[in-house]
Amino acid sequence: MTTTKKNSTSETGHAKNIANFGAAIQILQEMNTLYNPSNPQLAIANLLEIKQSLDATIEALNLKIPAYKNAVSAREMAMEPVSKLTTRINNFVKSIAISQPDKENIQAVVKKIRGDVKAKKVNPETTESNTISTLQQSYDSRIANLSVLIEQLNAHPEFAPNEDELKTQNLKGLQQQLDTLSKNVNTTTNALITARMDRNKVLYTNPENALKIIKDVKAYVKSLGDAAQPYYKALVKLKFREQL
Repeated sequence: MTTTKKNSTSETGHAKNIANFGAAIQILQEMNTLYNPSNPQLAIANLLEIKQSLDATIEALNLKIPAYKNAVSAREMAMEPVSKLTTRINNFVKSIAISQPDKENIQAVVKKIRGDVKAKKVNPETTESNTISTLQQSYDSRIANLSVLIEQLNAHPEFAPNEDELKTQNLKGLQQQLDTLSKNVNTTTNALITARMDRNKVLYTNPENALKIIKDVKAYVKSLGDAAQPYYKALVKLKFREQL
């Protein structure tokens, strides 16, 4: 029987399913003429086609993961100094002659940019796509608020720091750089999600998906009686995790 685990988050679990699917085919090939199902979906030729499709989806997915990681790393490096930078901006604003409500408005945006909770790092190989997307929204929000902060600062001629890194034209350049880097993360995230969906279709969600067919294969081999008992026992030892 197949085993079930809710919300499997590890890519290794999917890879194990694919490896076990290949192992099942090898067992059936060892059965030679004893394995002769009338259902064409269970024919070894069809199983080999499914395995080929699975291998192709994994290869495509493996190409997408490094691109995503590189994009995230580039954005992380660019974002790393932003919290301290905006804190400096807030302290500078406190030193200039503008109204207290304006200072408080700027401080509120600074808090949004810094974030109350440090964003956790995620591993695309062990994290669900919806978690990755939620984290992406958090970064996009921080970058958008940096643009809002720049507009607020530009509204006050009193904000005229001598320090280059605090000047609004340089802040604008930083914001544009972060926006470009975050869009690249968006692009690679979407590609990663699509690659996972393609794999999941073949493994779990297509009408004749790999896990459904392997259940039918086990049922057929069991129906063959004592002659196929050793092969059936070998098939049962191969565990598959269903996606729910």
